[in-house]
Amino acid sequence: MMDCPPPKKRFTLEAVWDNQLRFETQDKQFSIHVGGNAQIDTTWLIGPHGVFELPGGGTNGVENAAATYLRRVRFRFDGTIYERFDYSAEYDLANANNENDGQQPPSFGNITGAPAPANIWMQVRDVPYFGNVRIGYQVKPIGMENNTNQASLPFLERADNMDAFWGPFDSGFALGVTSRNVSDSERVTWQYGIYRPLINVFGIGLNKVEWGGRVTALPVYEDEGRRLVHVGFGTLNGELPQNELKVRARPVLRNGPGYAVPILVNTGEVAGSRQYTINPEIAAVFGPWTFQAEWTGQALTDAVTSAGDPQGTVFYHGGYAEVLYFLTGEYQPYDKDDGAFGTVIPRNNYTLSRKNPNGCCGAWQIGLRFSYLDLNDKGVQGGTVYDWTAGLNWFWNPNMKLQFNYILERRDQPGVDPGWINGFGIRAAYTF
Repeated sequence: MMDCPPPKKRFTLEAVWDNQLRFETQDKQFSIHVGGNAQIDTTWLIGPHGVFELPGGGTNGVENAAATYLRRVRFRFDGTIYERFDYSAEYDLANANNENDGQQPPSFGNITGAPAPANIWMQVRDVPYFGNVRIGYQVKPIGMENNTNQASLPFLERADNMDAFWGPFDSGFALGVTSRNVSDSERVTWQYGIYRPLINVFGIGLNKVEWGGRVTALPVYEDEGRRLVHVGFGTLNGELPQNELKVRARPVLRNGPGYAVPILVNTGEVAGSRQYTINPEIAAVFGPWTFQAEWTGQALTDAVTSAGDPQGTVFYHGGYAEVLYFLTGEYQPYDKDDGAFGTVIPRNNYTLSRKNPNGCCGAWQIGLRFSYLDLNDKGVQGGTVYDWTAGLNWFWNPNMKLQFNYILERRDQPGVDPGWINGFGIRAAYTF
């Protein structure tokens, strides 16, 4: 048995600011980041009453109500202990539930706060054969958008795949164990794990098991990321909580807490045995230009409709493609460890003022995204939705920004007259 010296008990931490507040020892063996982010949204959904109806009639959430609300308010503590051990504890304080027991429709007058966990895990690095092993509540190993931090999203909401496949009812998190690796060249990442599937955002999974993984590669990486091509593939498969699967999607602009946002397409609760989800992804950066696209396909085996009709295997799918351009010459940073895009760093921070009318105006970015979702197969007719999102992002500095989105969506669900929905959203956001 090796004779290891006893660990020290007292260390001096030095405060450091590098776009976030960190405390760390000189030898980097111990560190702690104290931070978080907040997003304040104002949105307007515009469309006739009929296009928001539920099949068979009835009120669909708050329909086309305009809203101003806290989209996210997250506080996070993360860092390193004894050089090889990492930890994270993050909570979203803006999560809310509805207390209208048996009353319809949901109302904002009966909201109760219910802080939800996000990234509650511990990790040991450099484990033989396994790399970095992460245990706890963590982002699922599927979807480049899903693995992009919410503070770095170029549009107010992720595309329809998030609501339908990557994060239905669980915000894209899973509870389990993951092995995470990066090649010596930092050009390839891979991760795989086993999890308890969830049907809520509170980190409670019972009985069932699912497994998945994601691999990414950078066949092109030049000039510190100013020119790159990213490819990747993710999968998540396994048993179904309560032996049923419900796939649905809401507008790509939210107008309230999750329970109150209208639902546009919905399979309802379909009985089945297992789900298999695949997700190829591609992205590229060419100076100020960024391109990103993903497609998701999901199969449900031994499907049975609510009427009791066996369907065999049913298949749903969706995808998106987006293009972004920096008007002020920046480029989209890339995080090699996560295989996803990271925080935008303006070339010049916003410095305009009455005393400095010739100051700098920060960074400006425009973007356009097309997304679709098809939940129709055999006897399951959940509907289709197609949407366009146009965006304008104004980065004041690496920690603060304003975002402006316009959406145009076509909803076509059996039992409801097809129609168009459009909307406008503004977000004020900061991270620290």
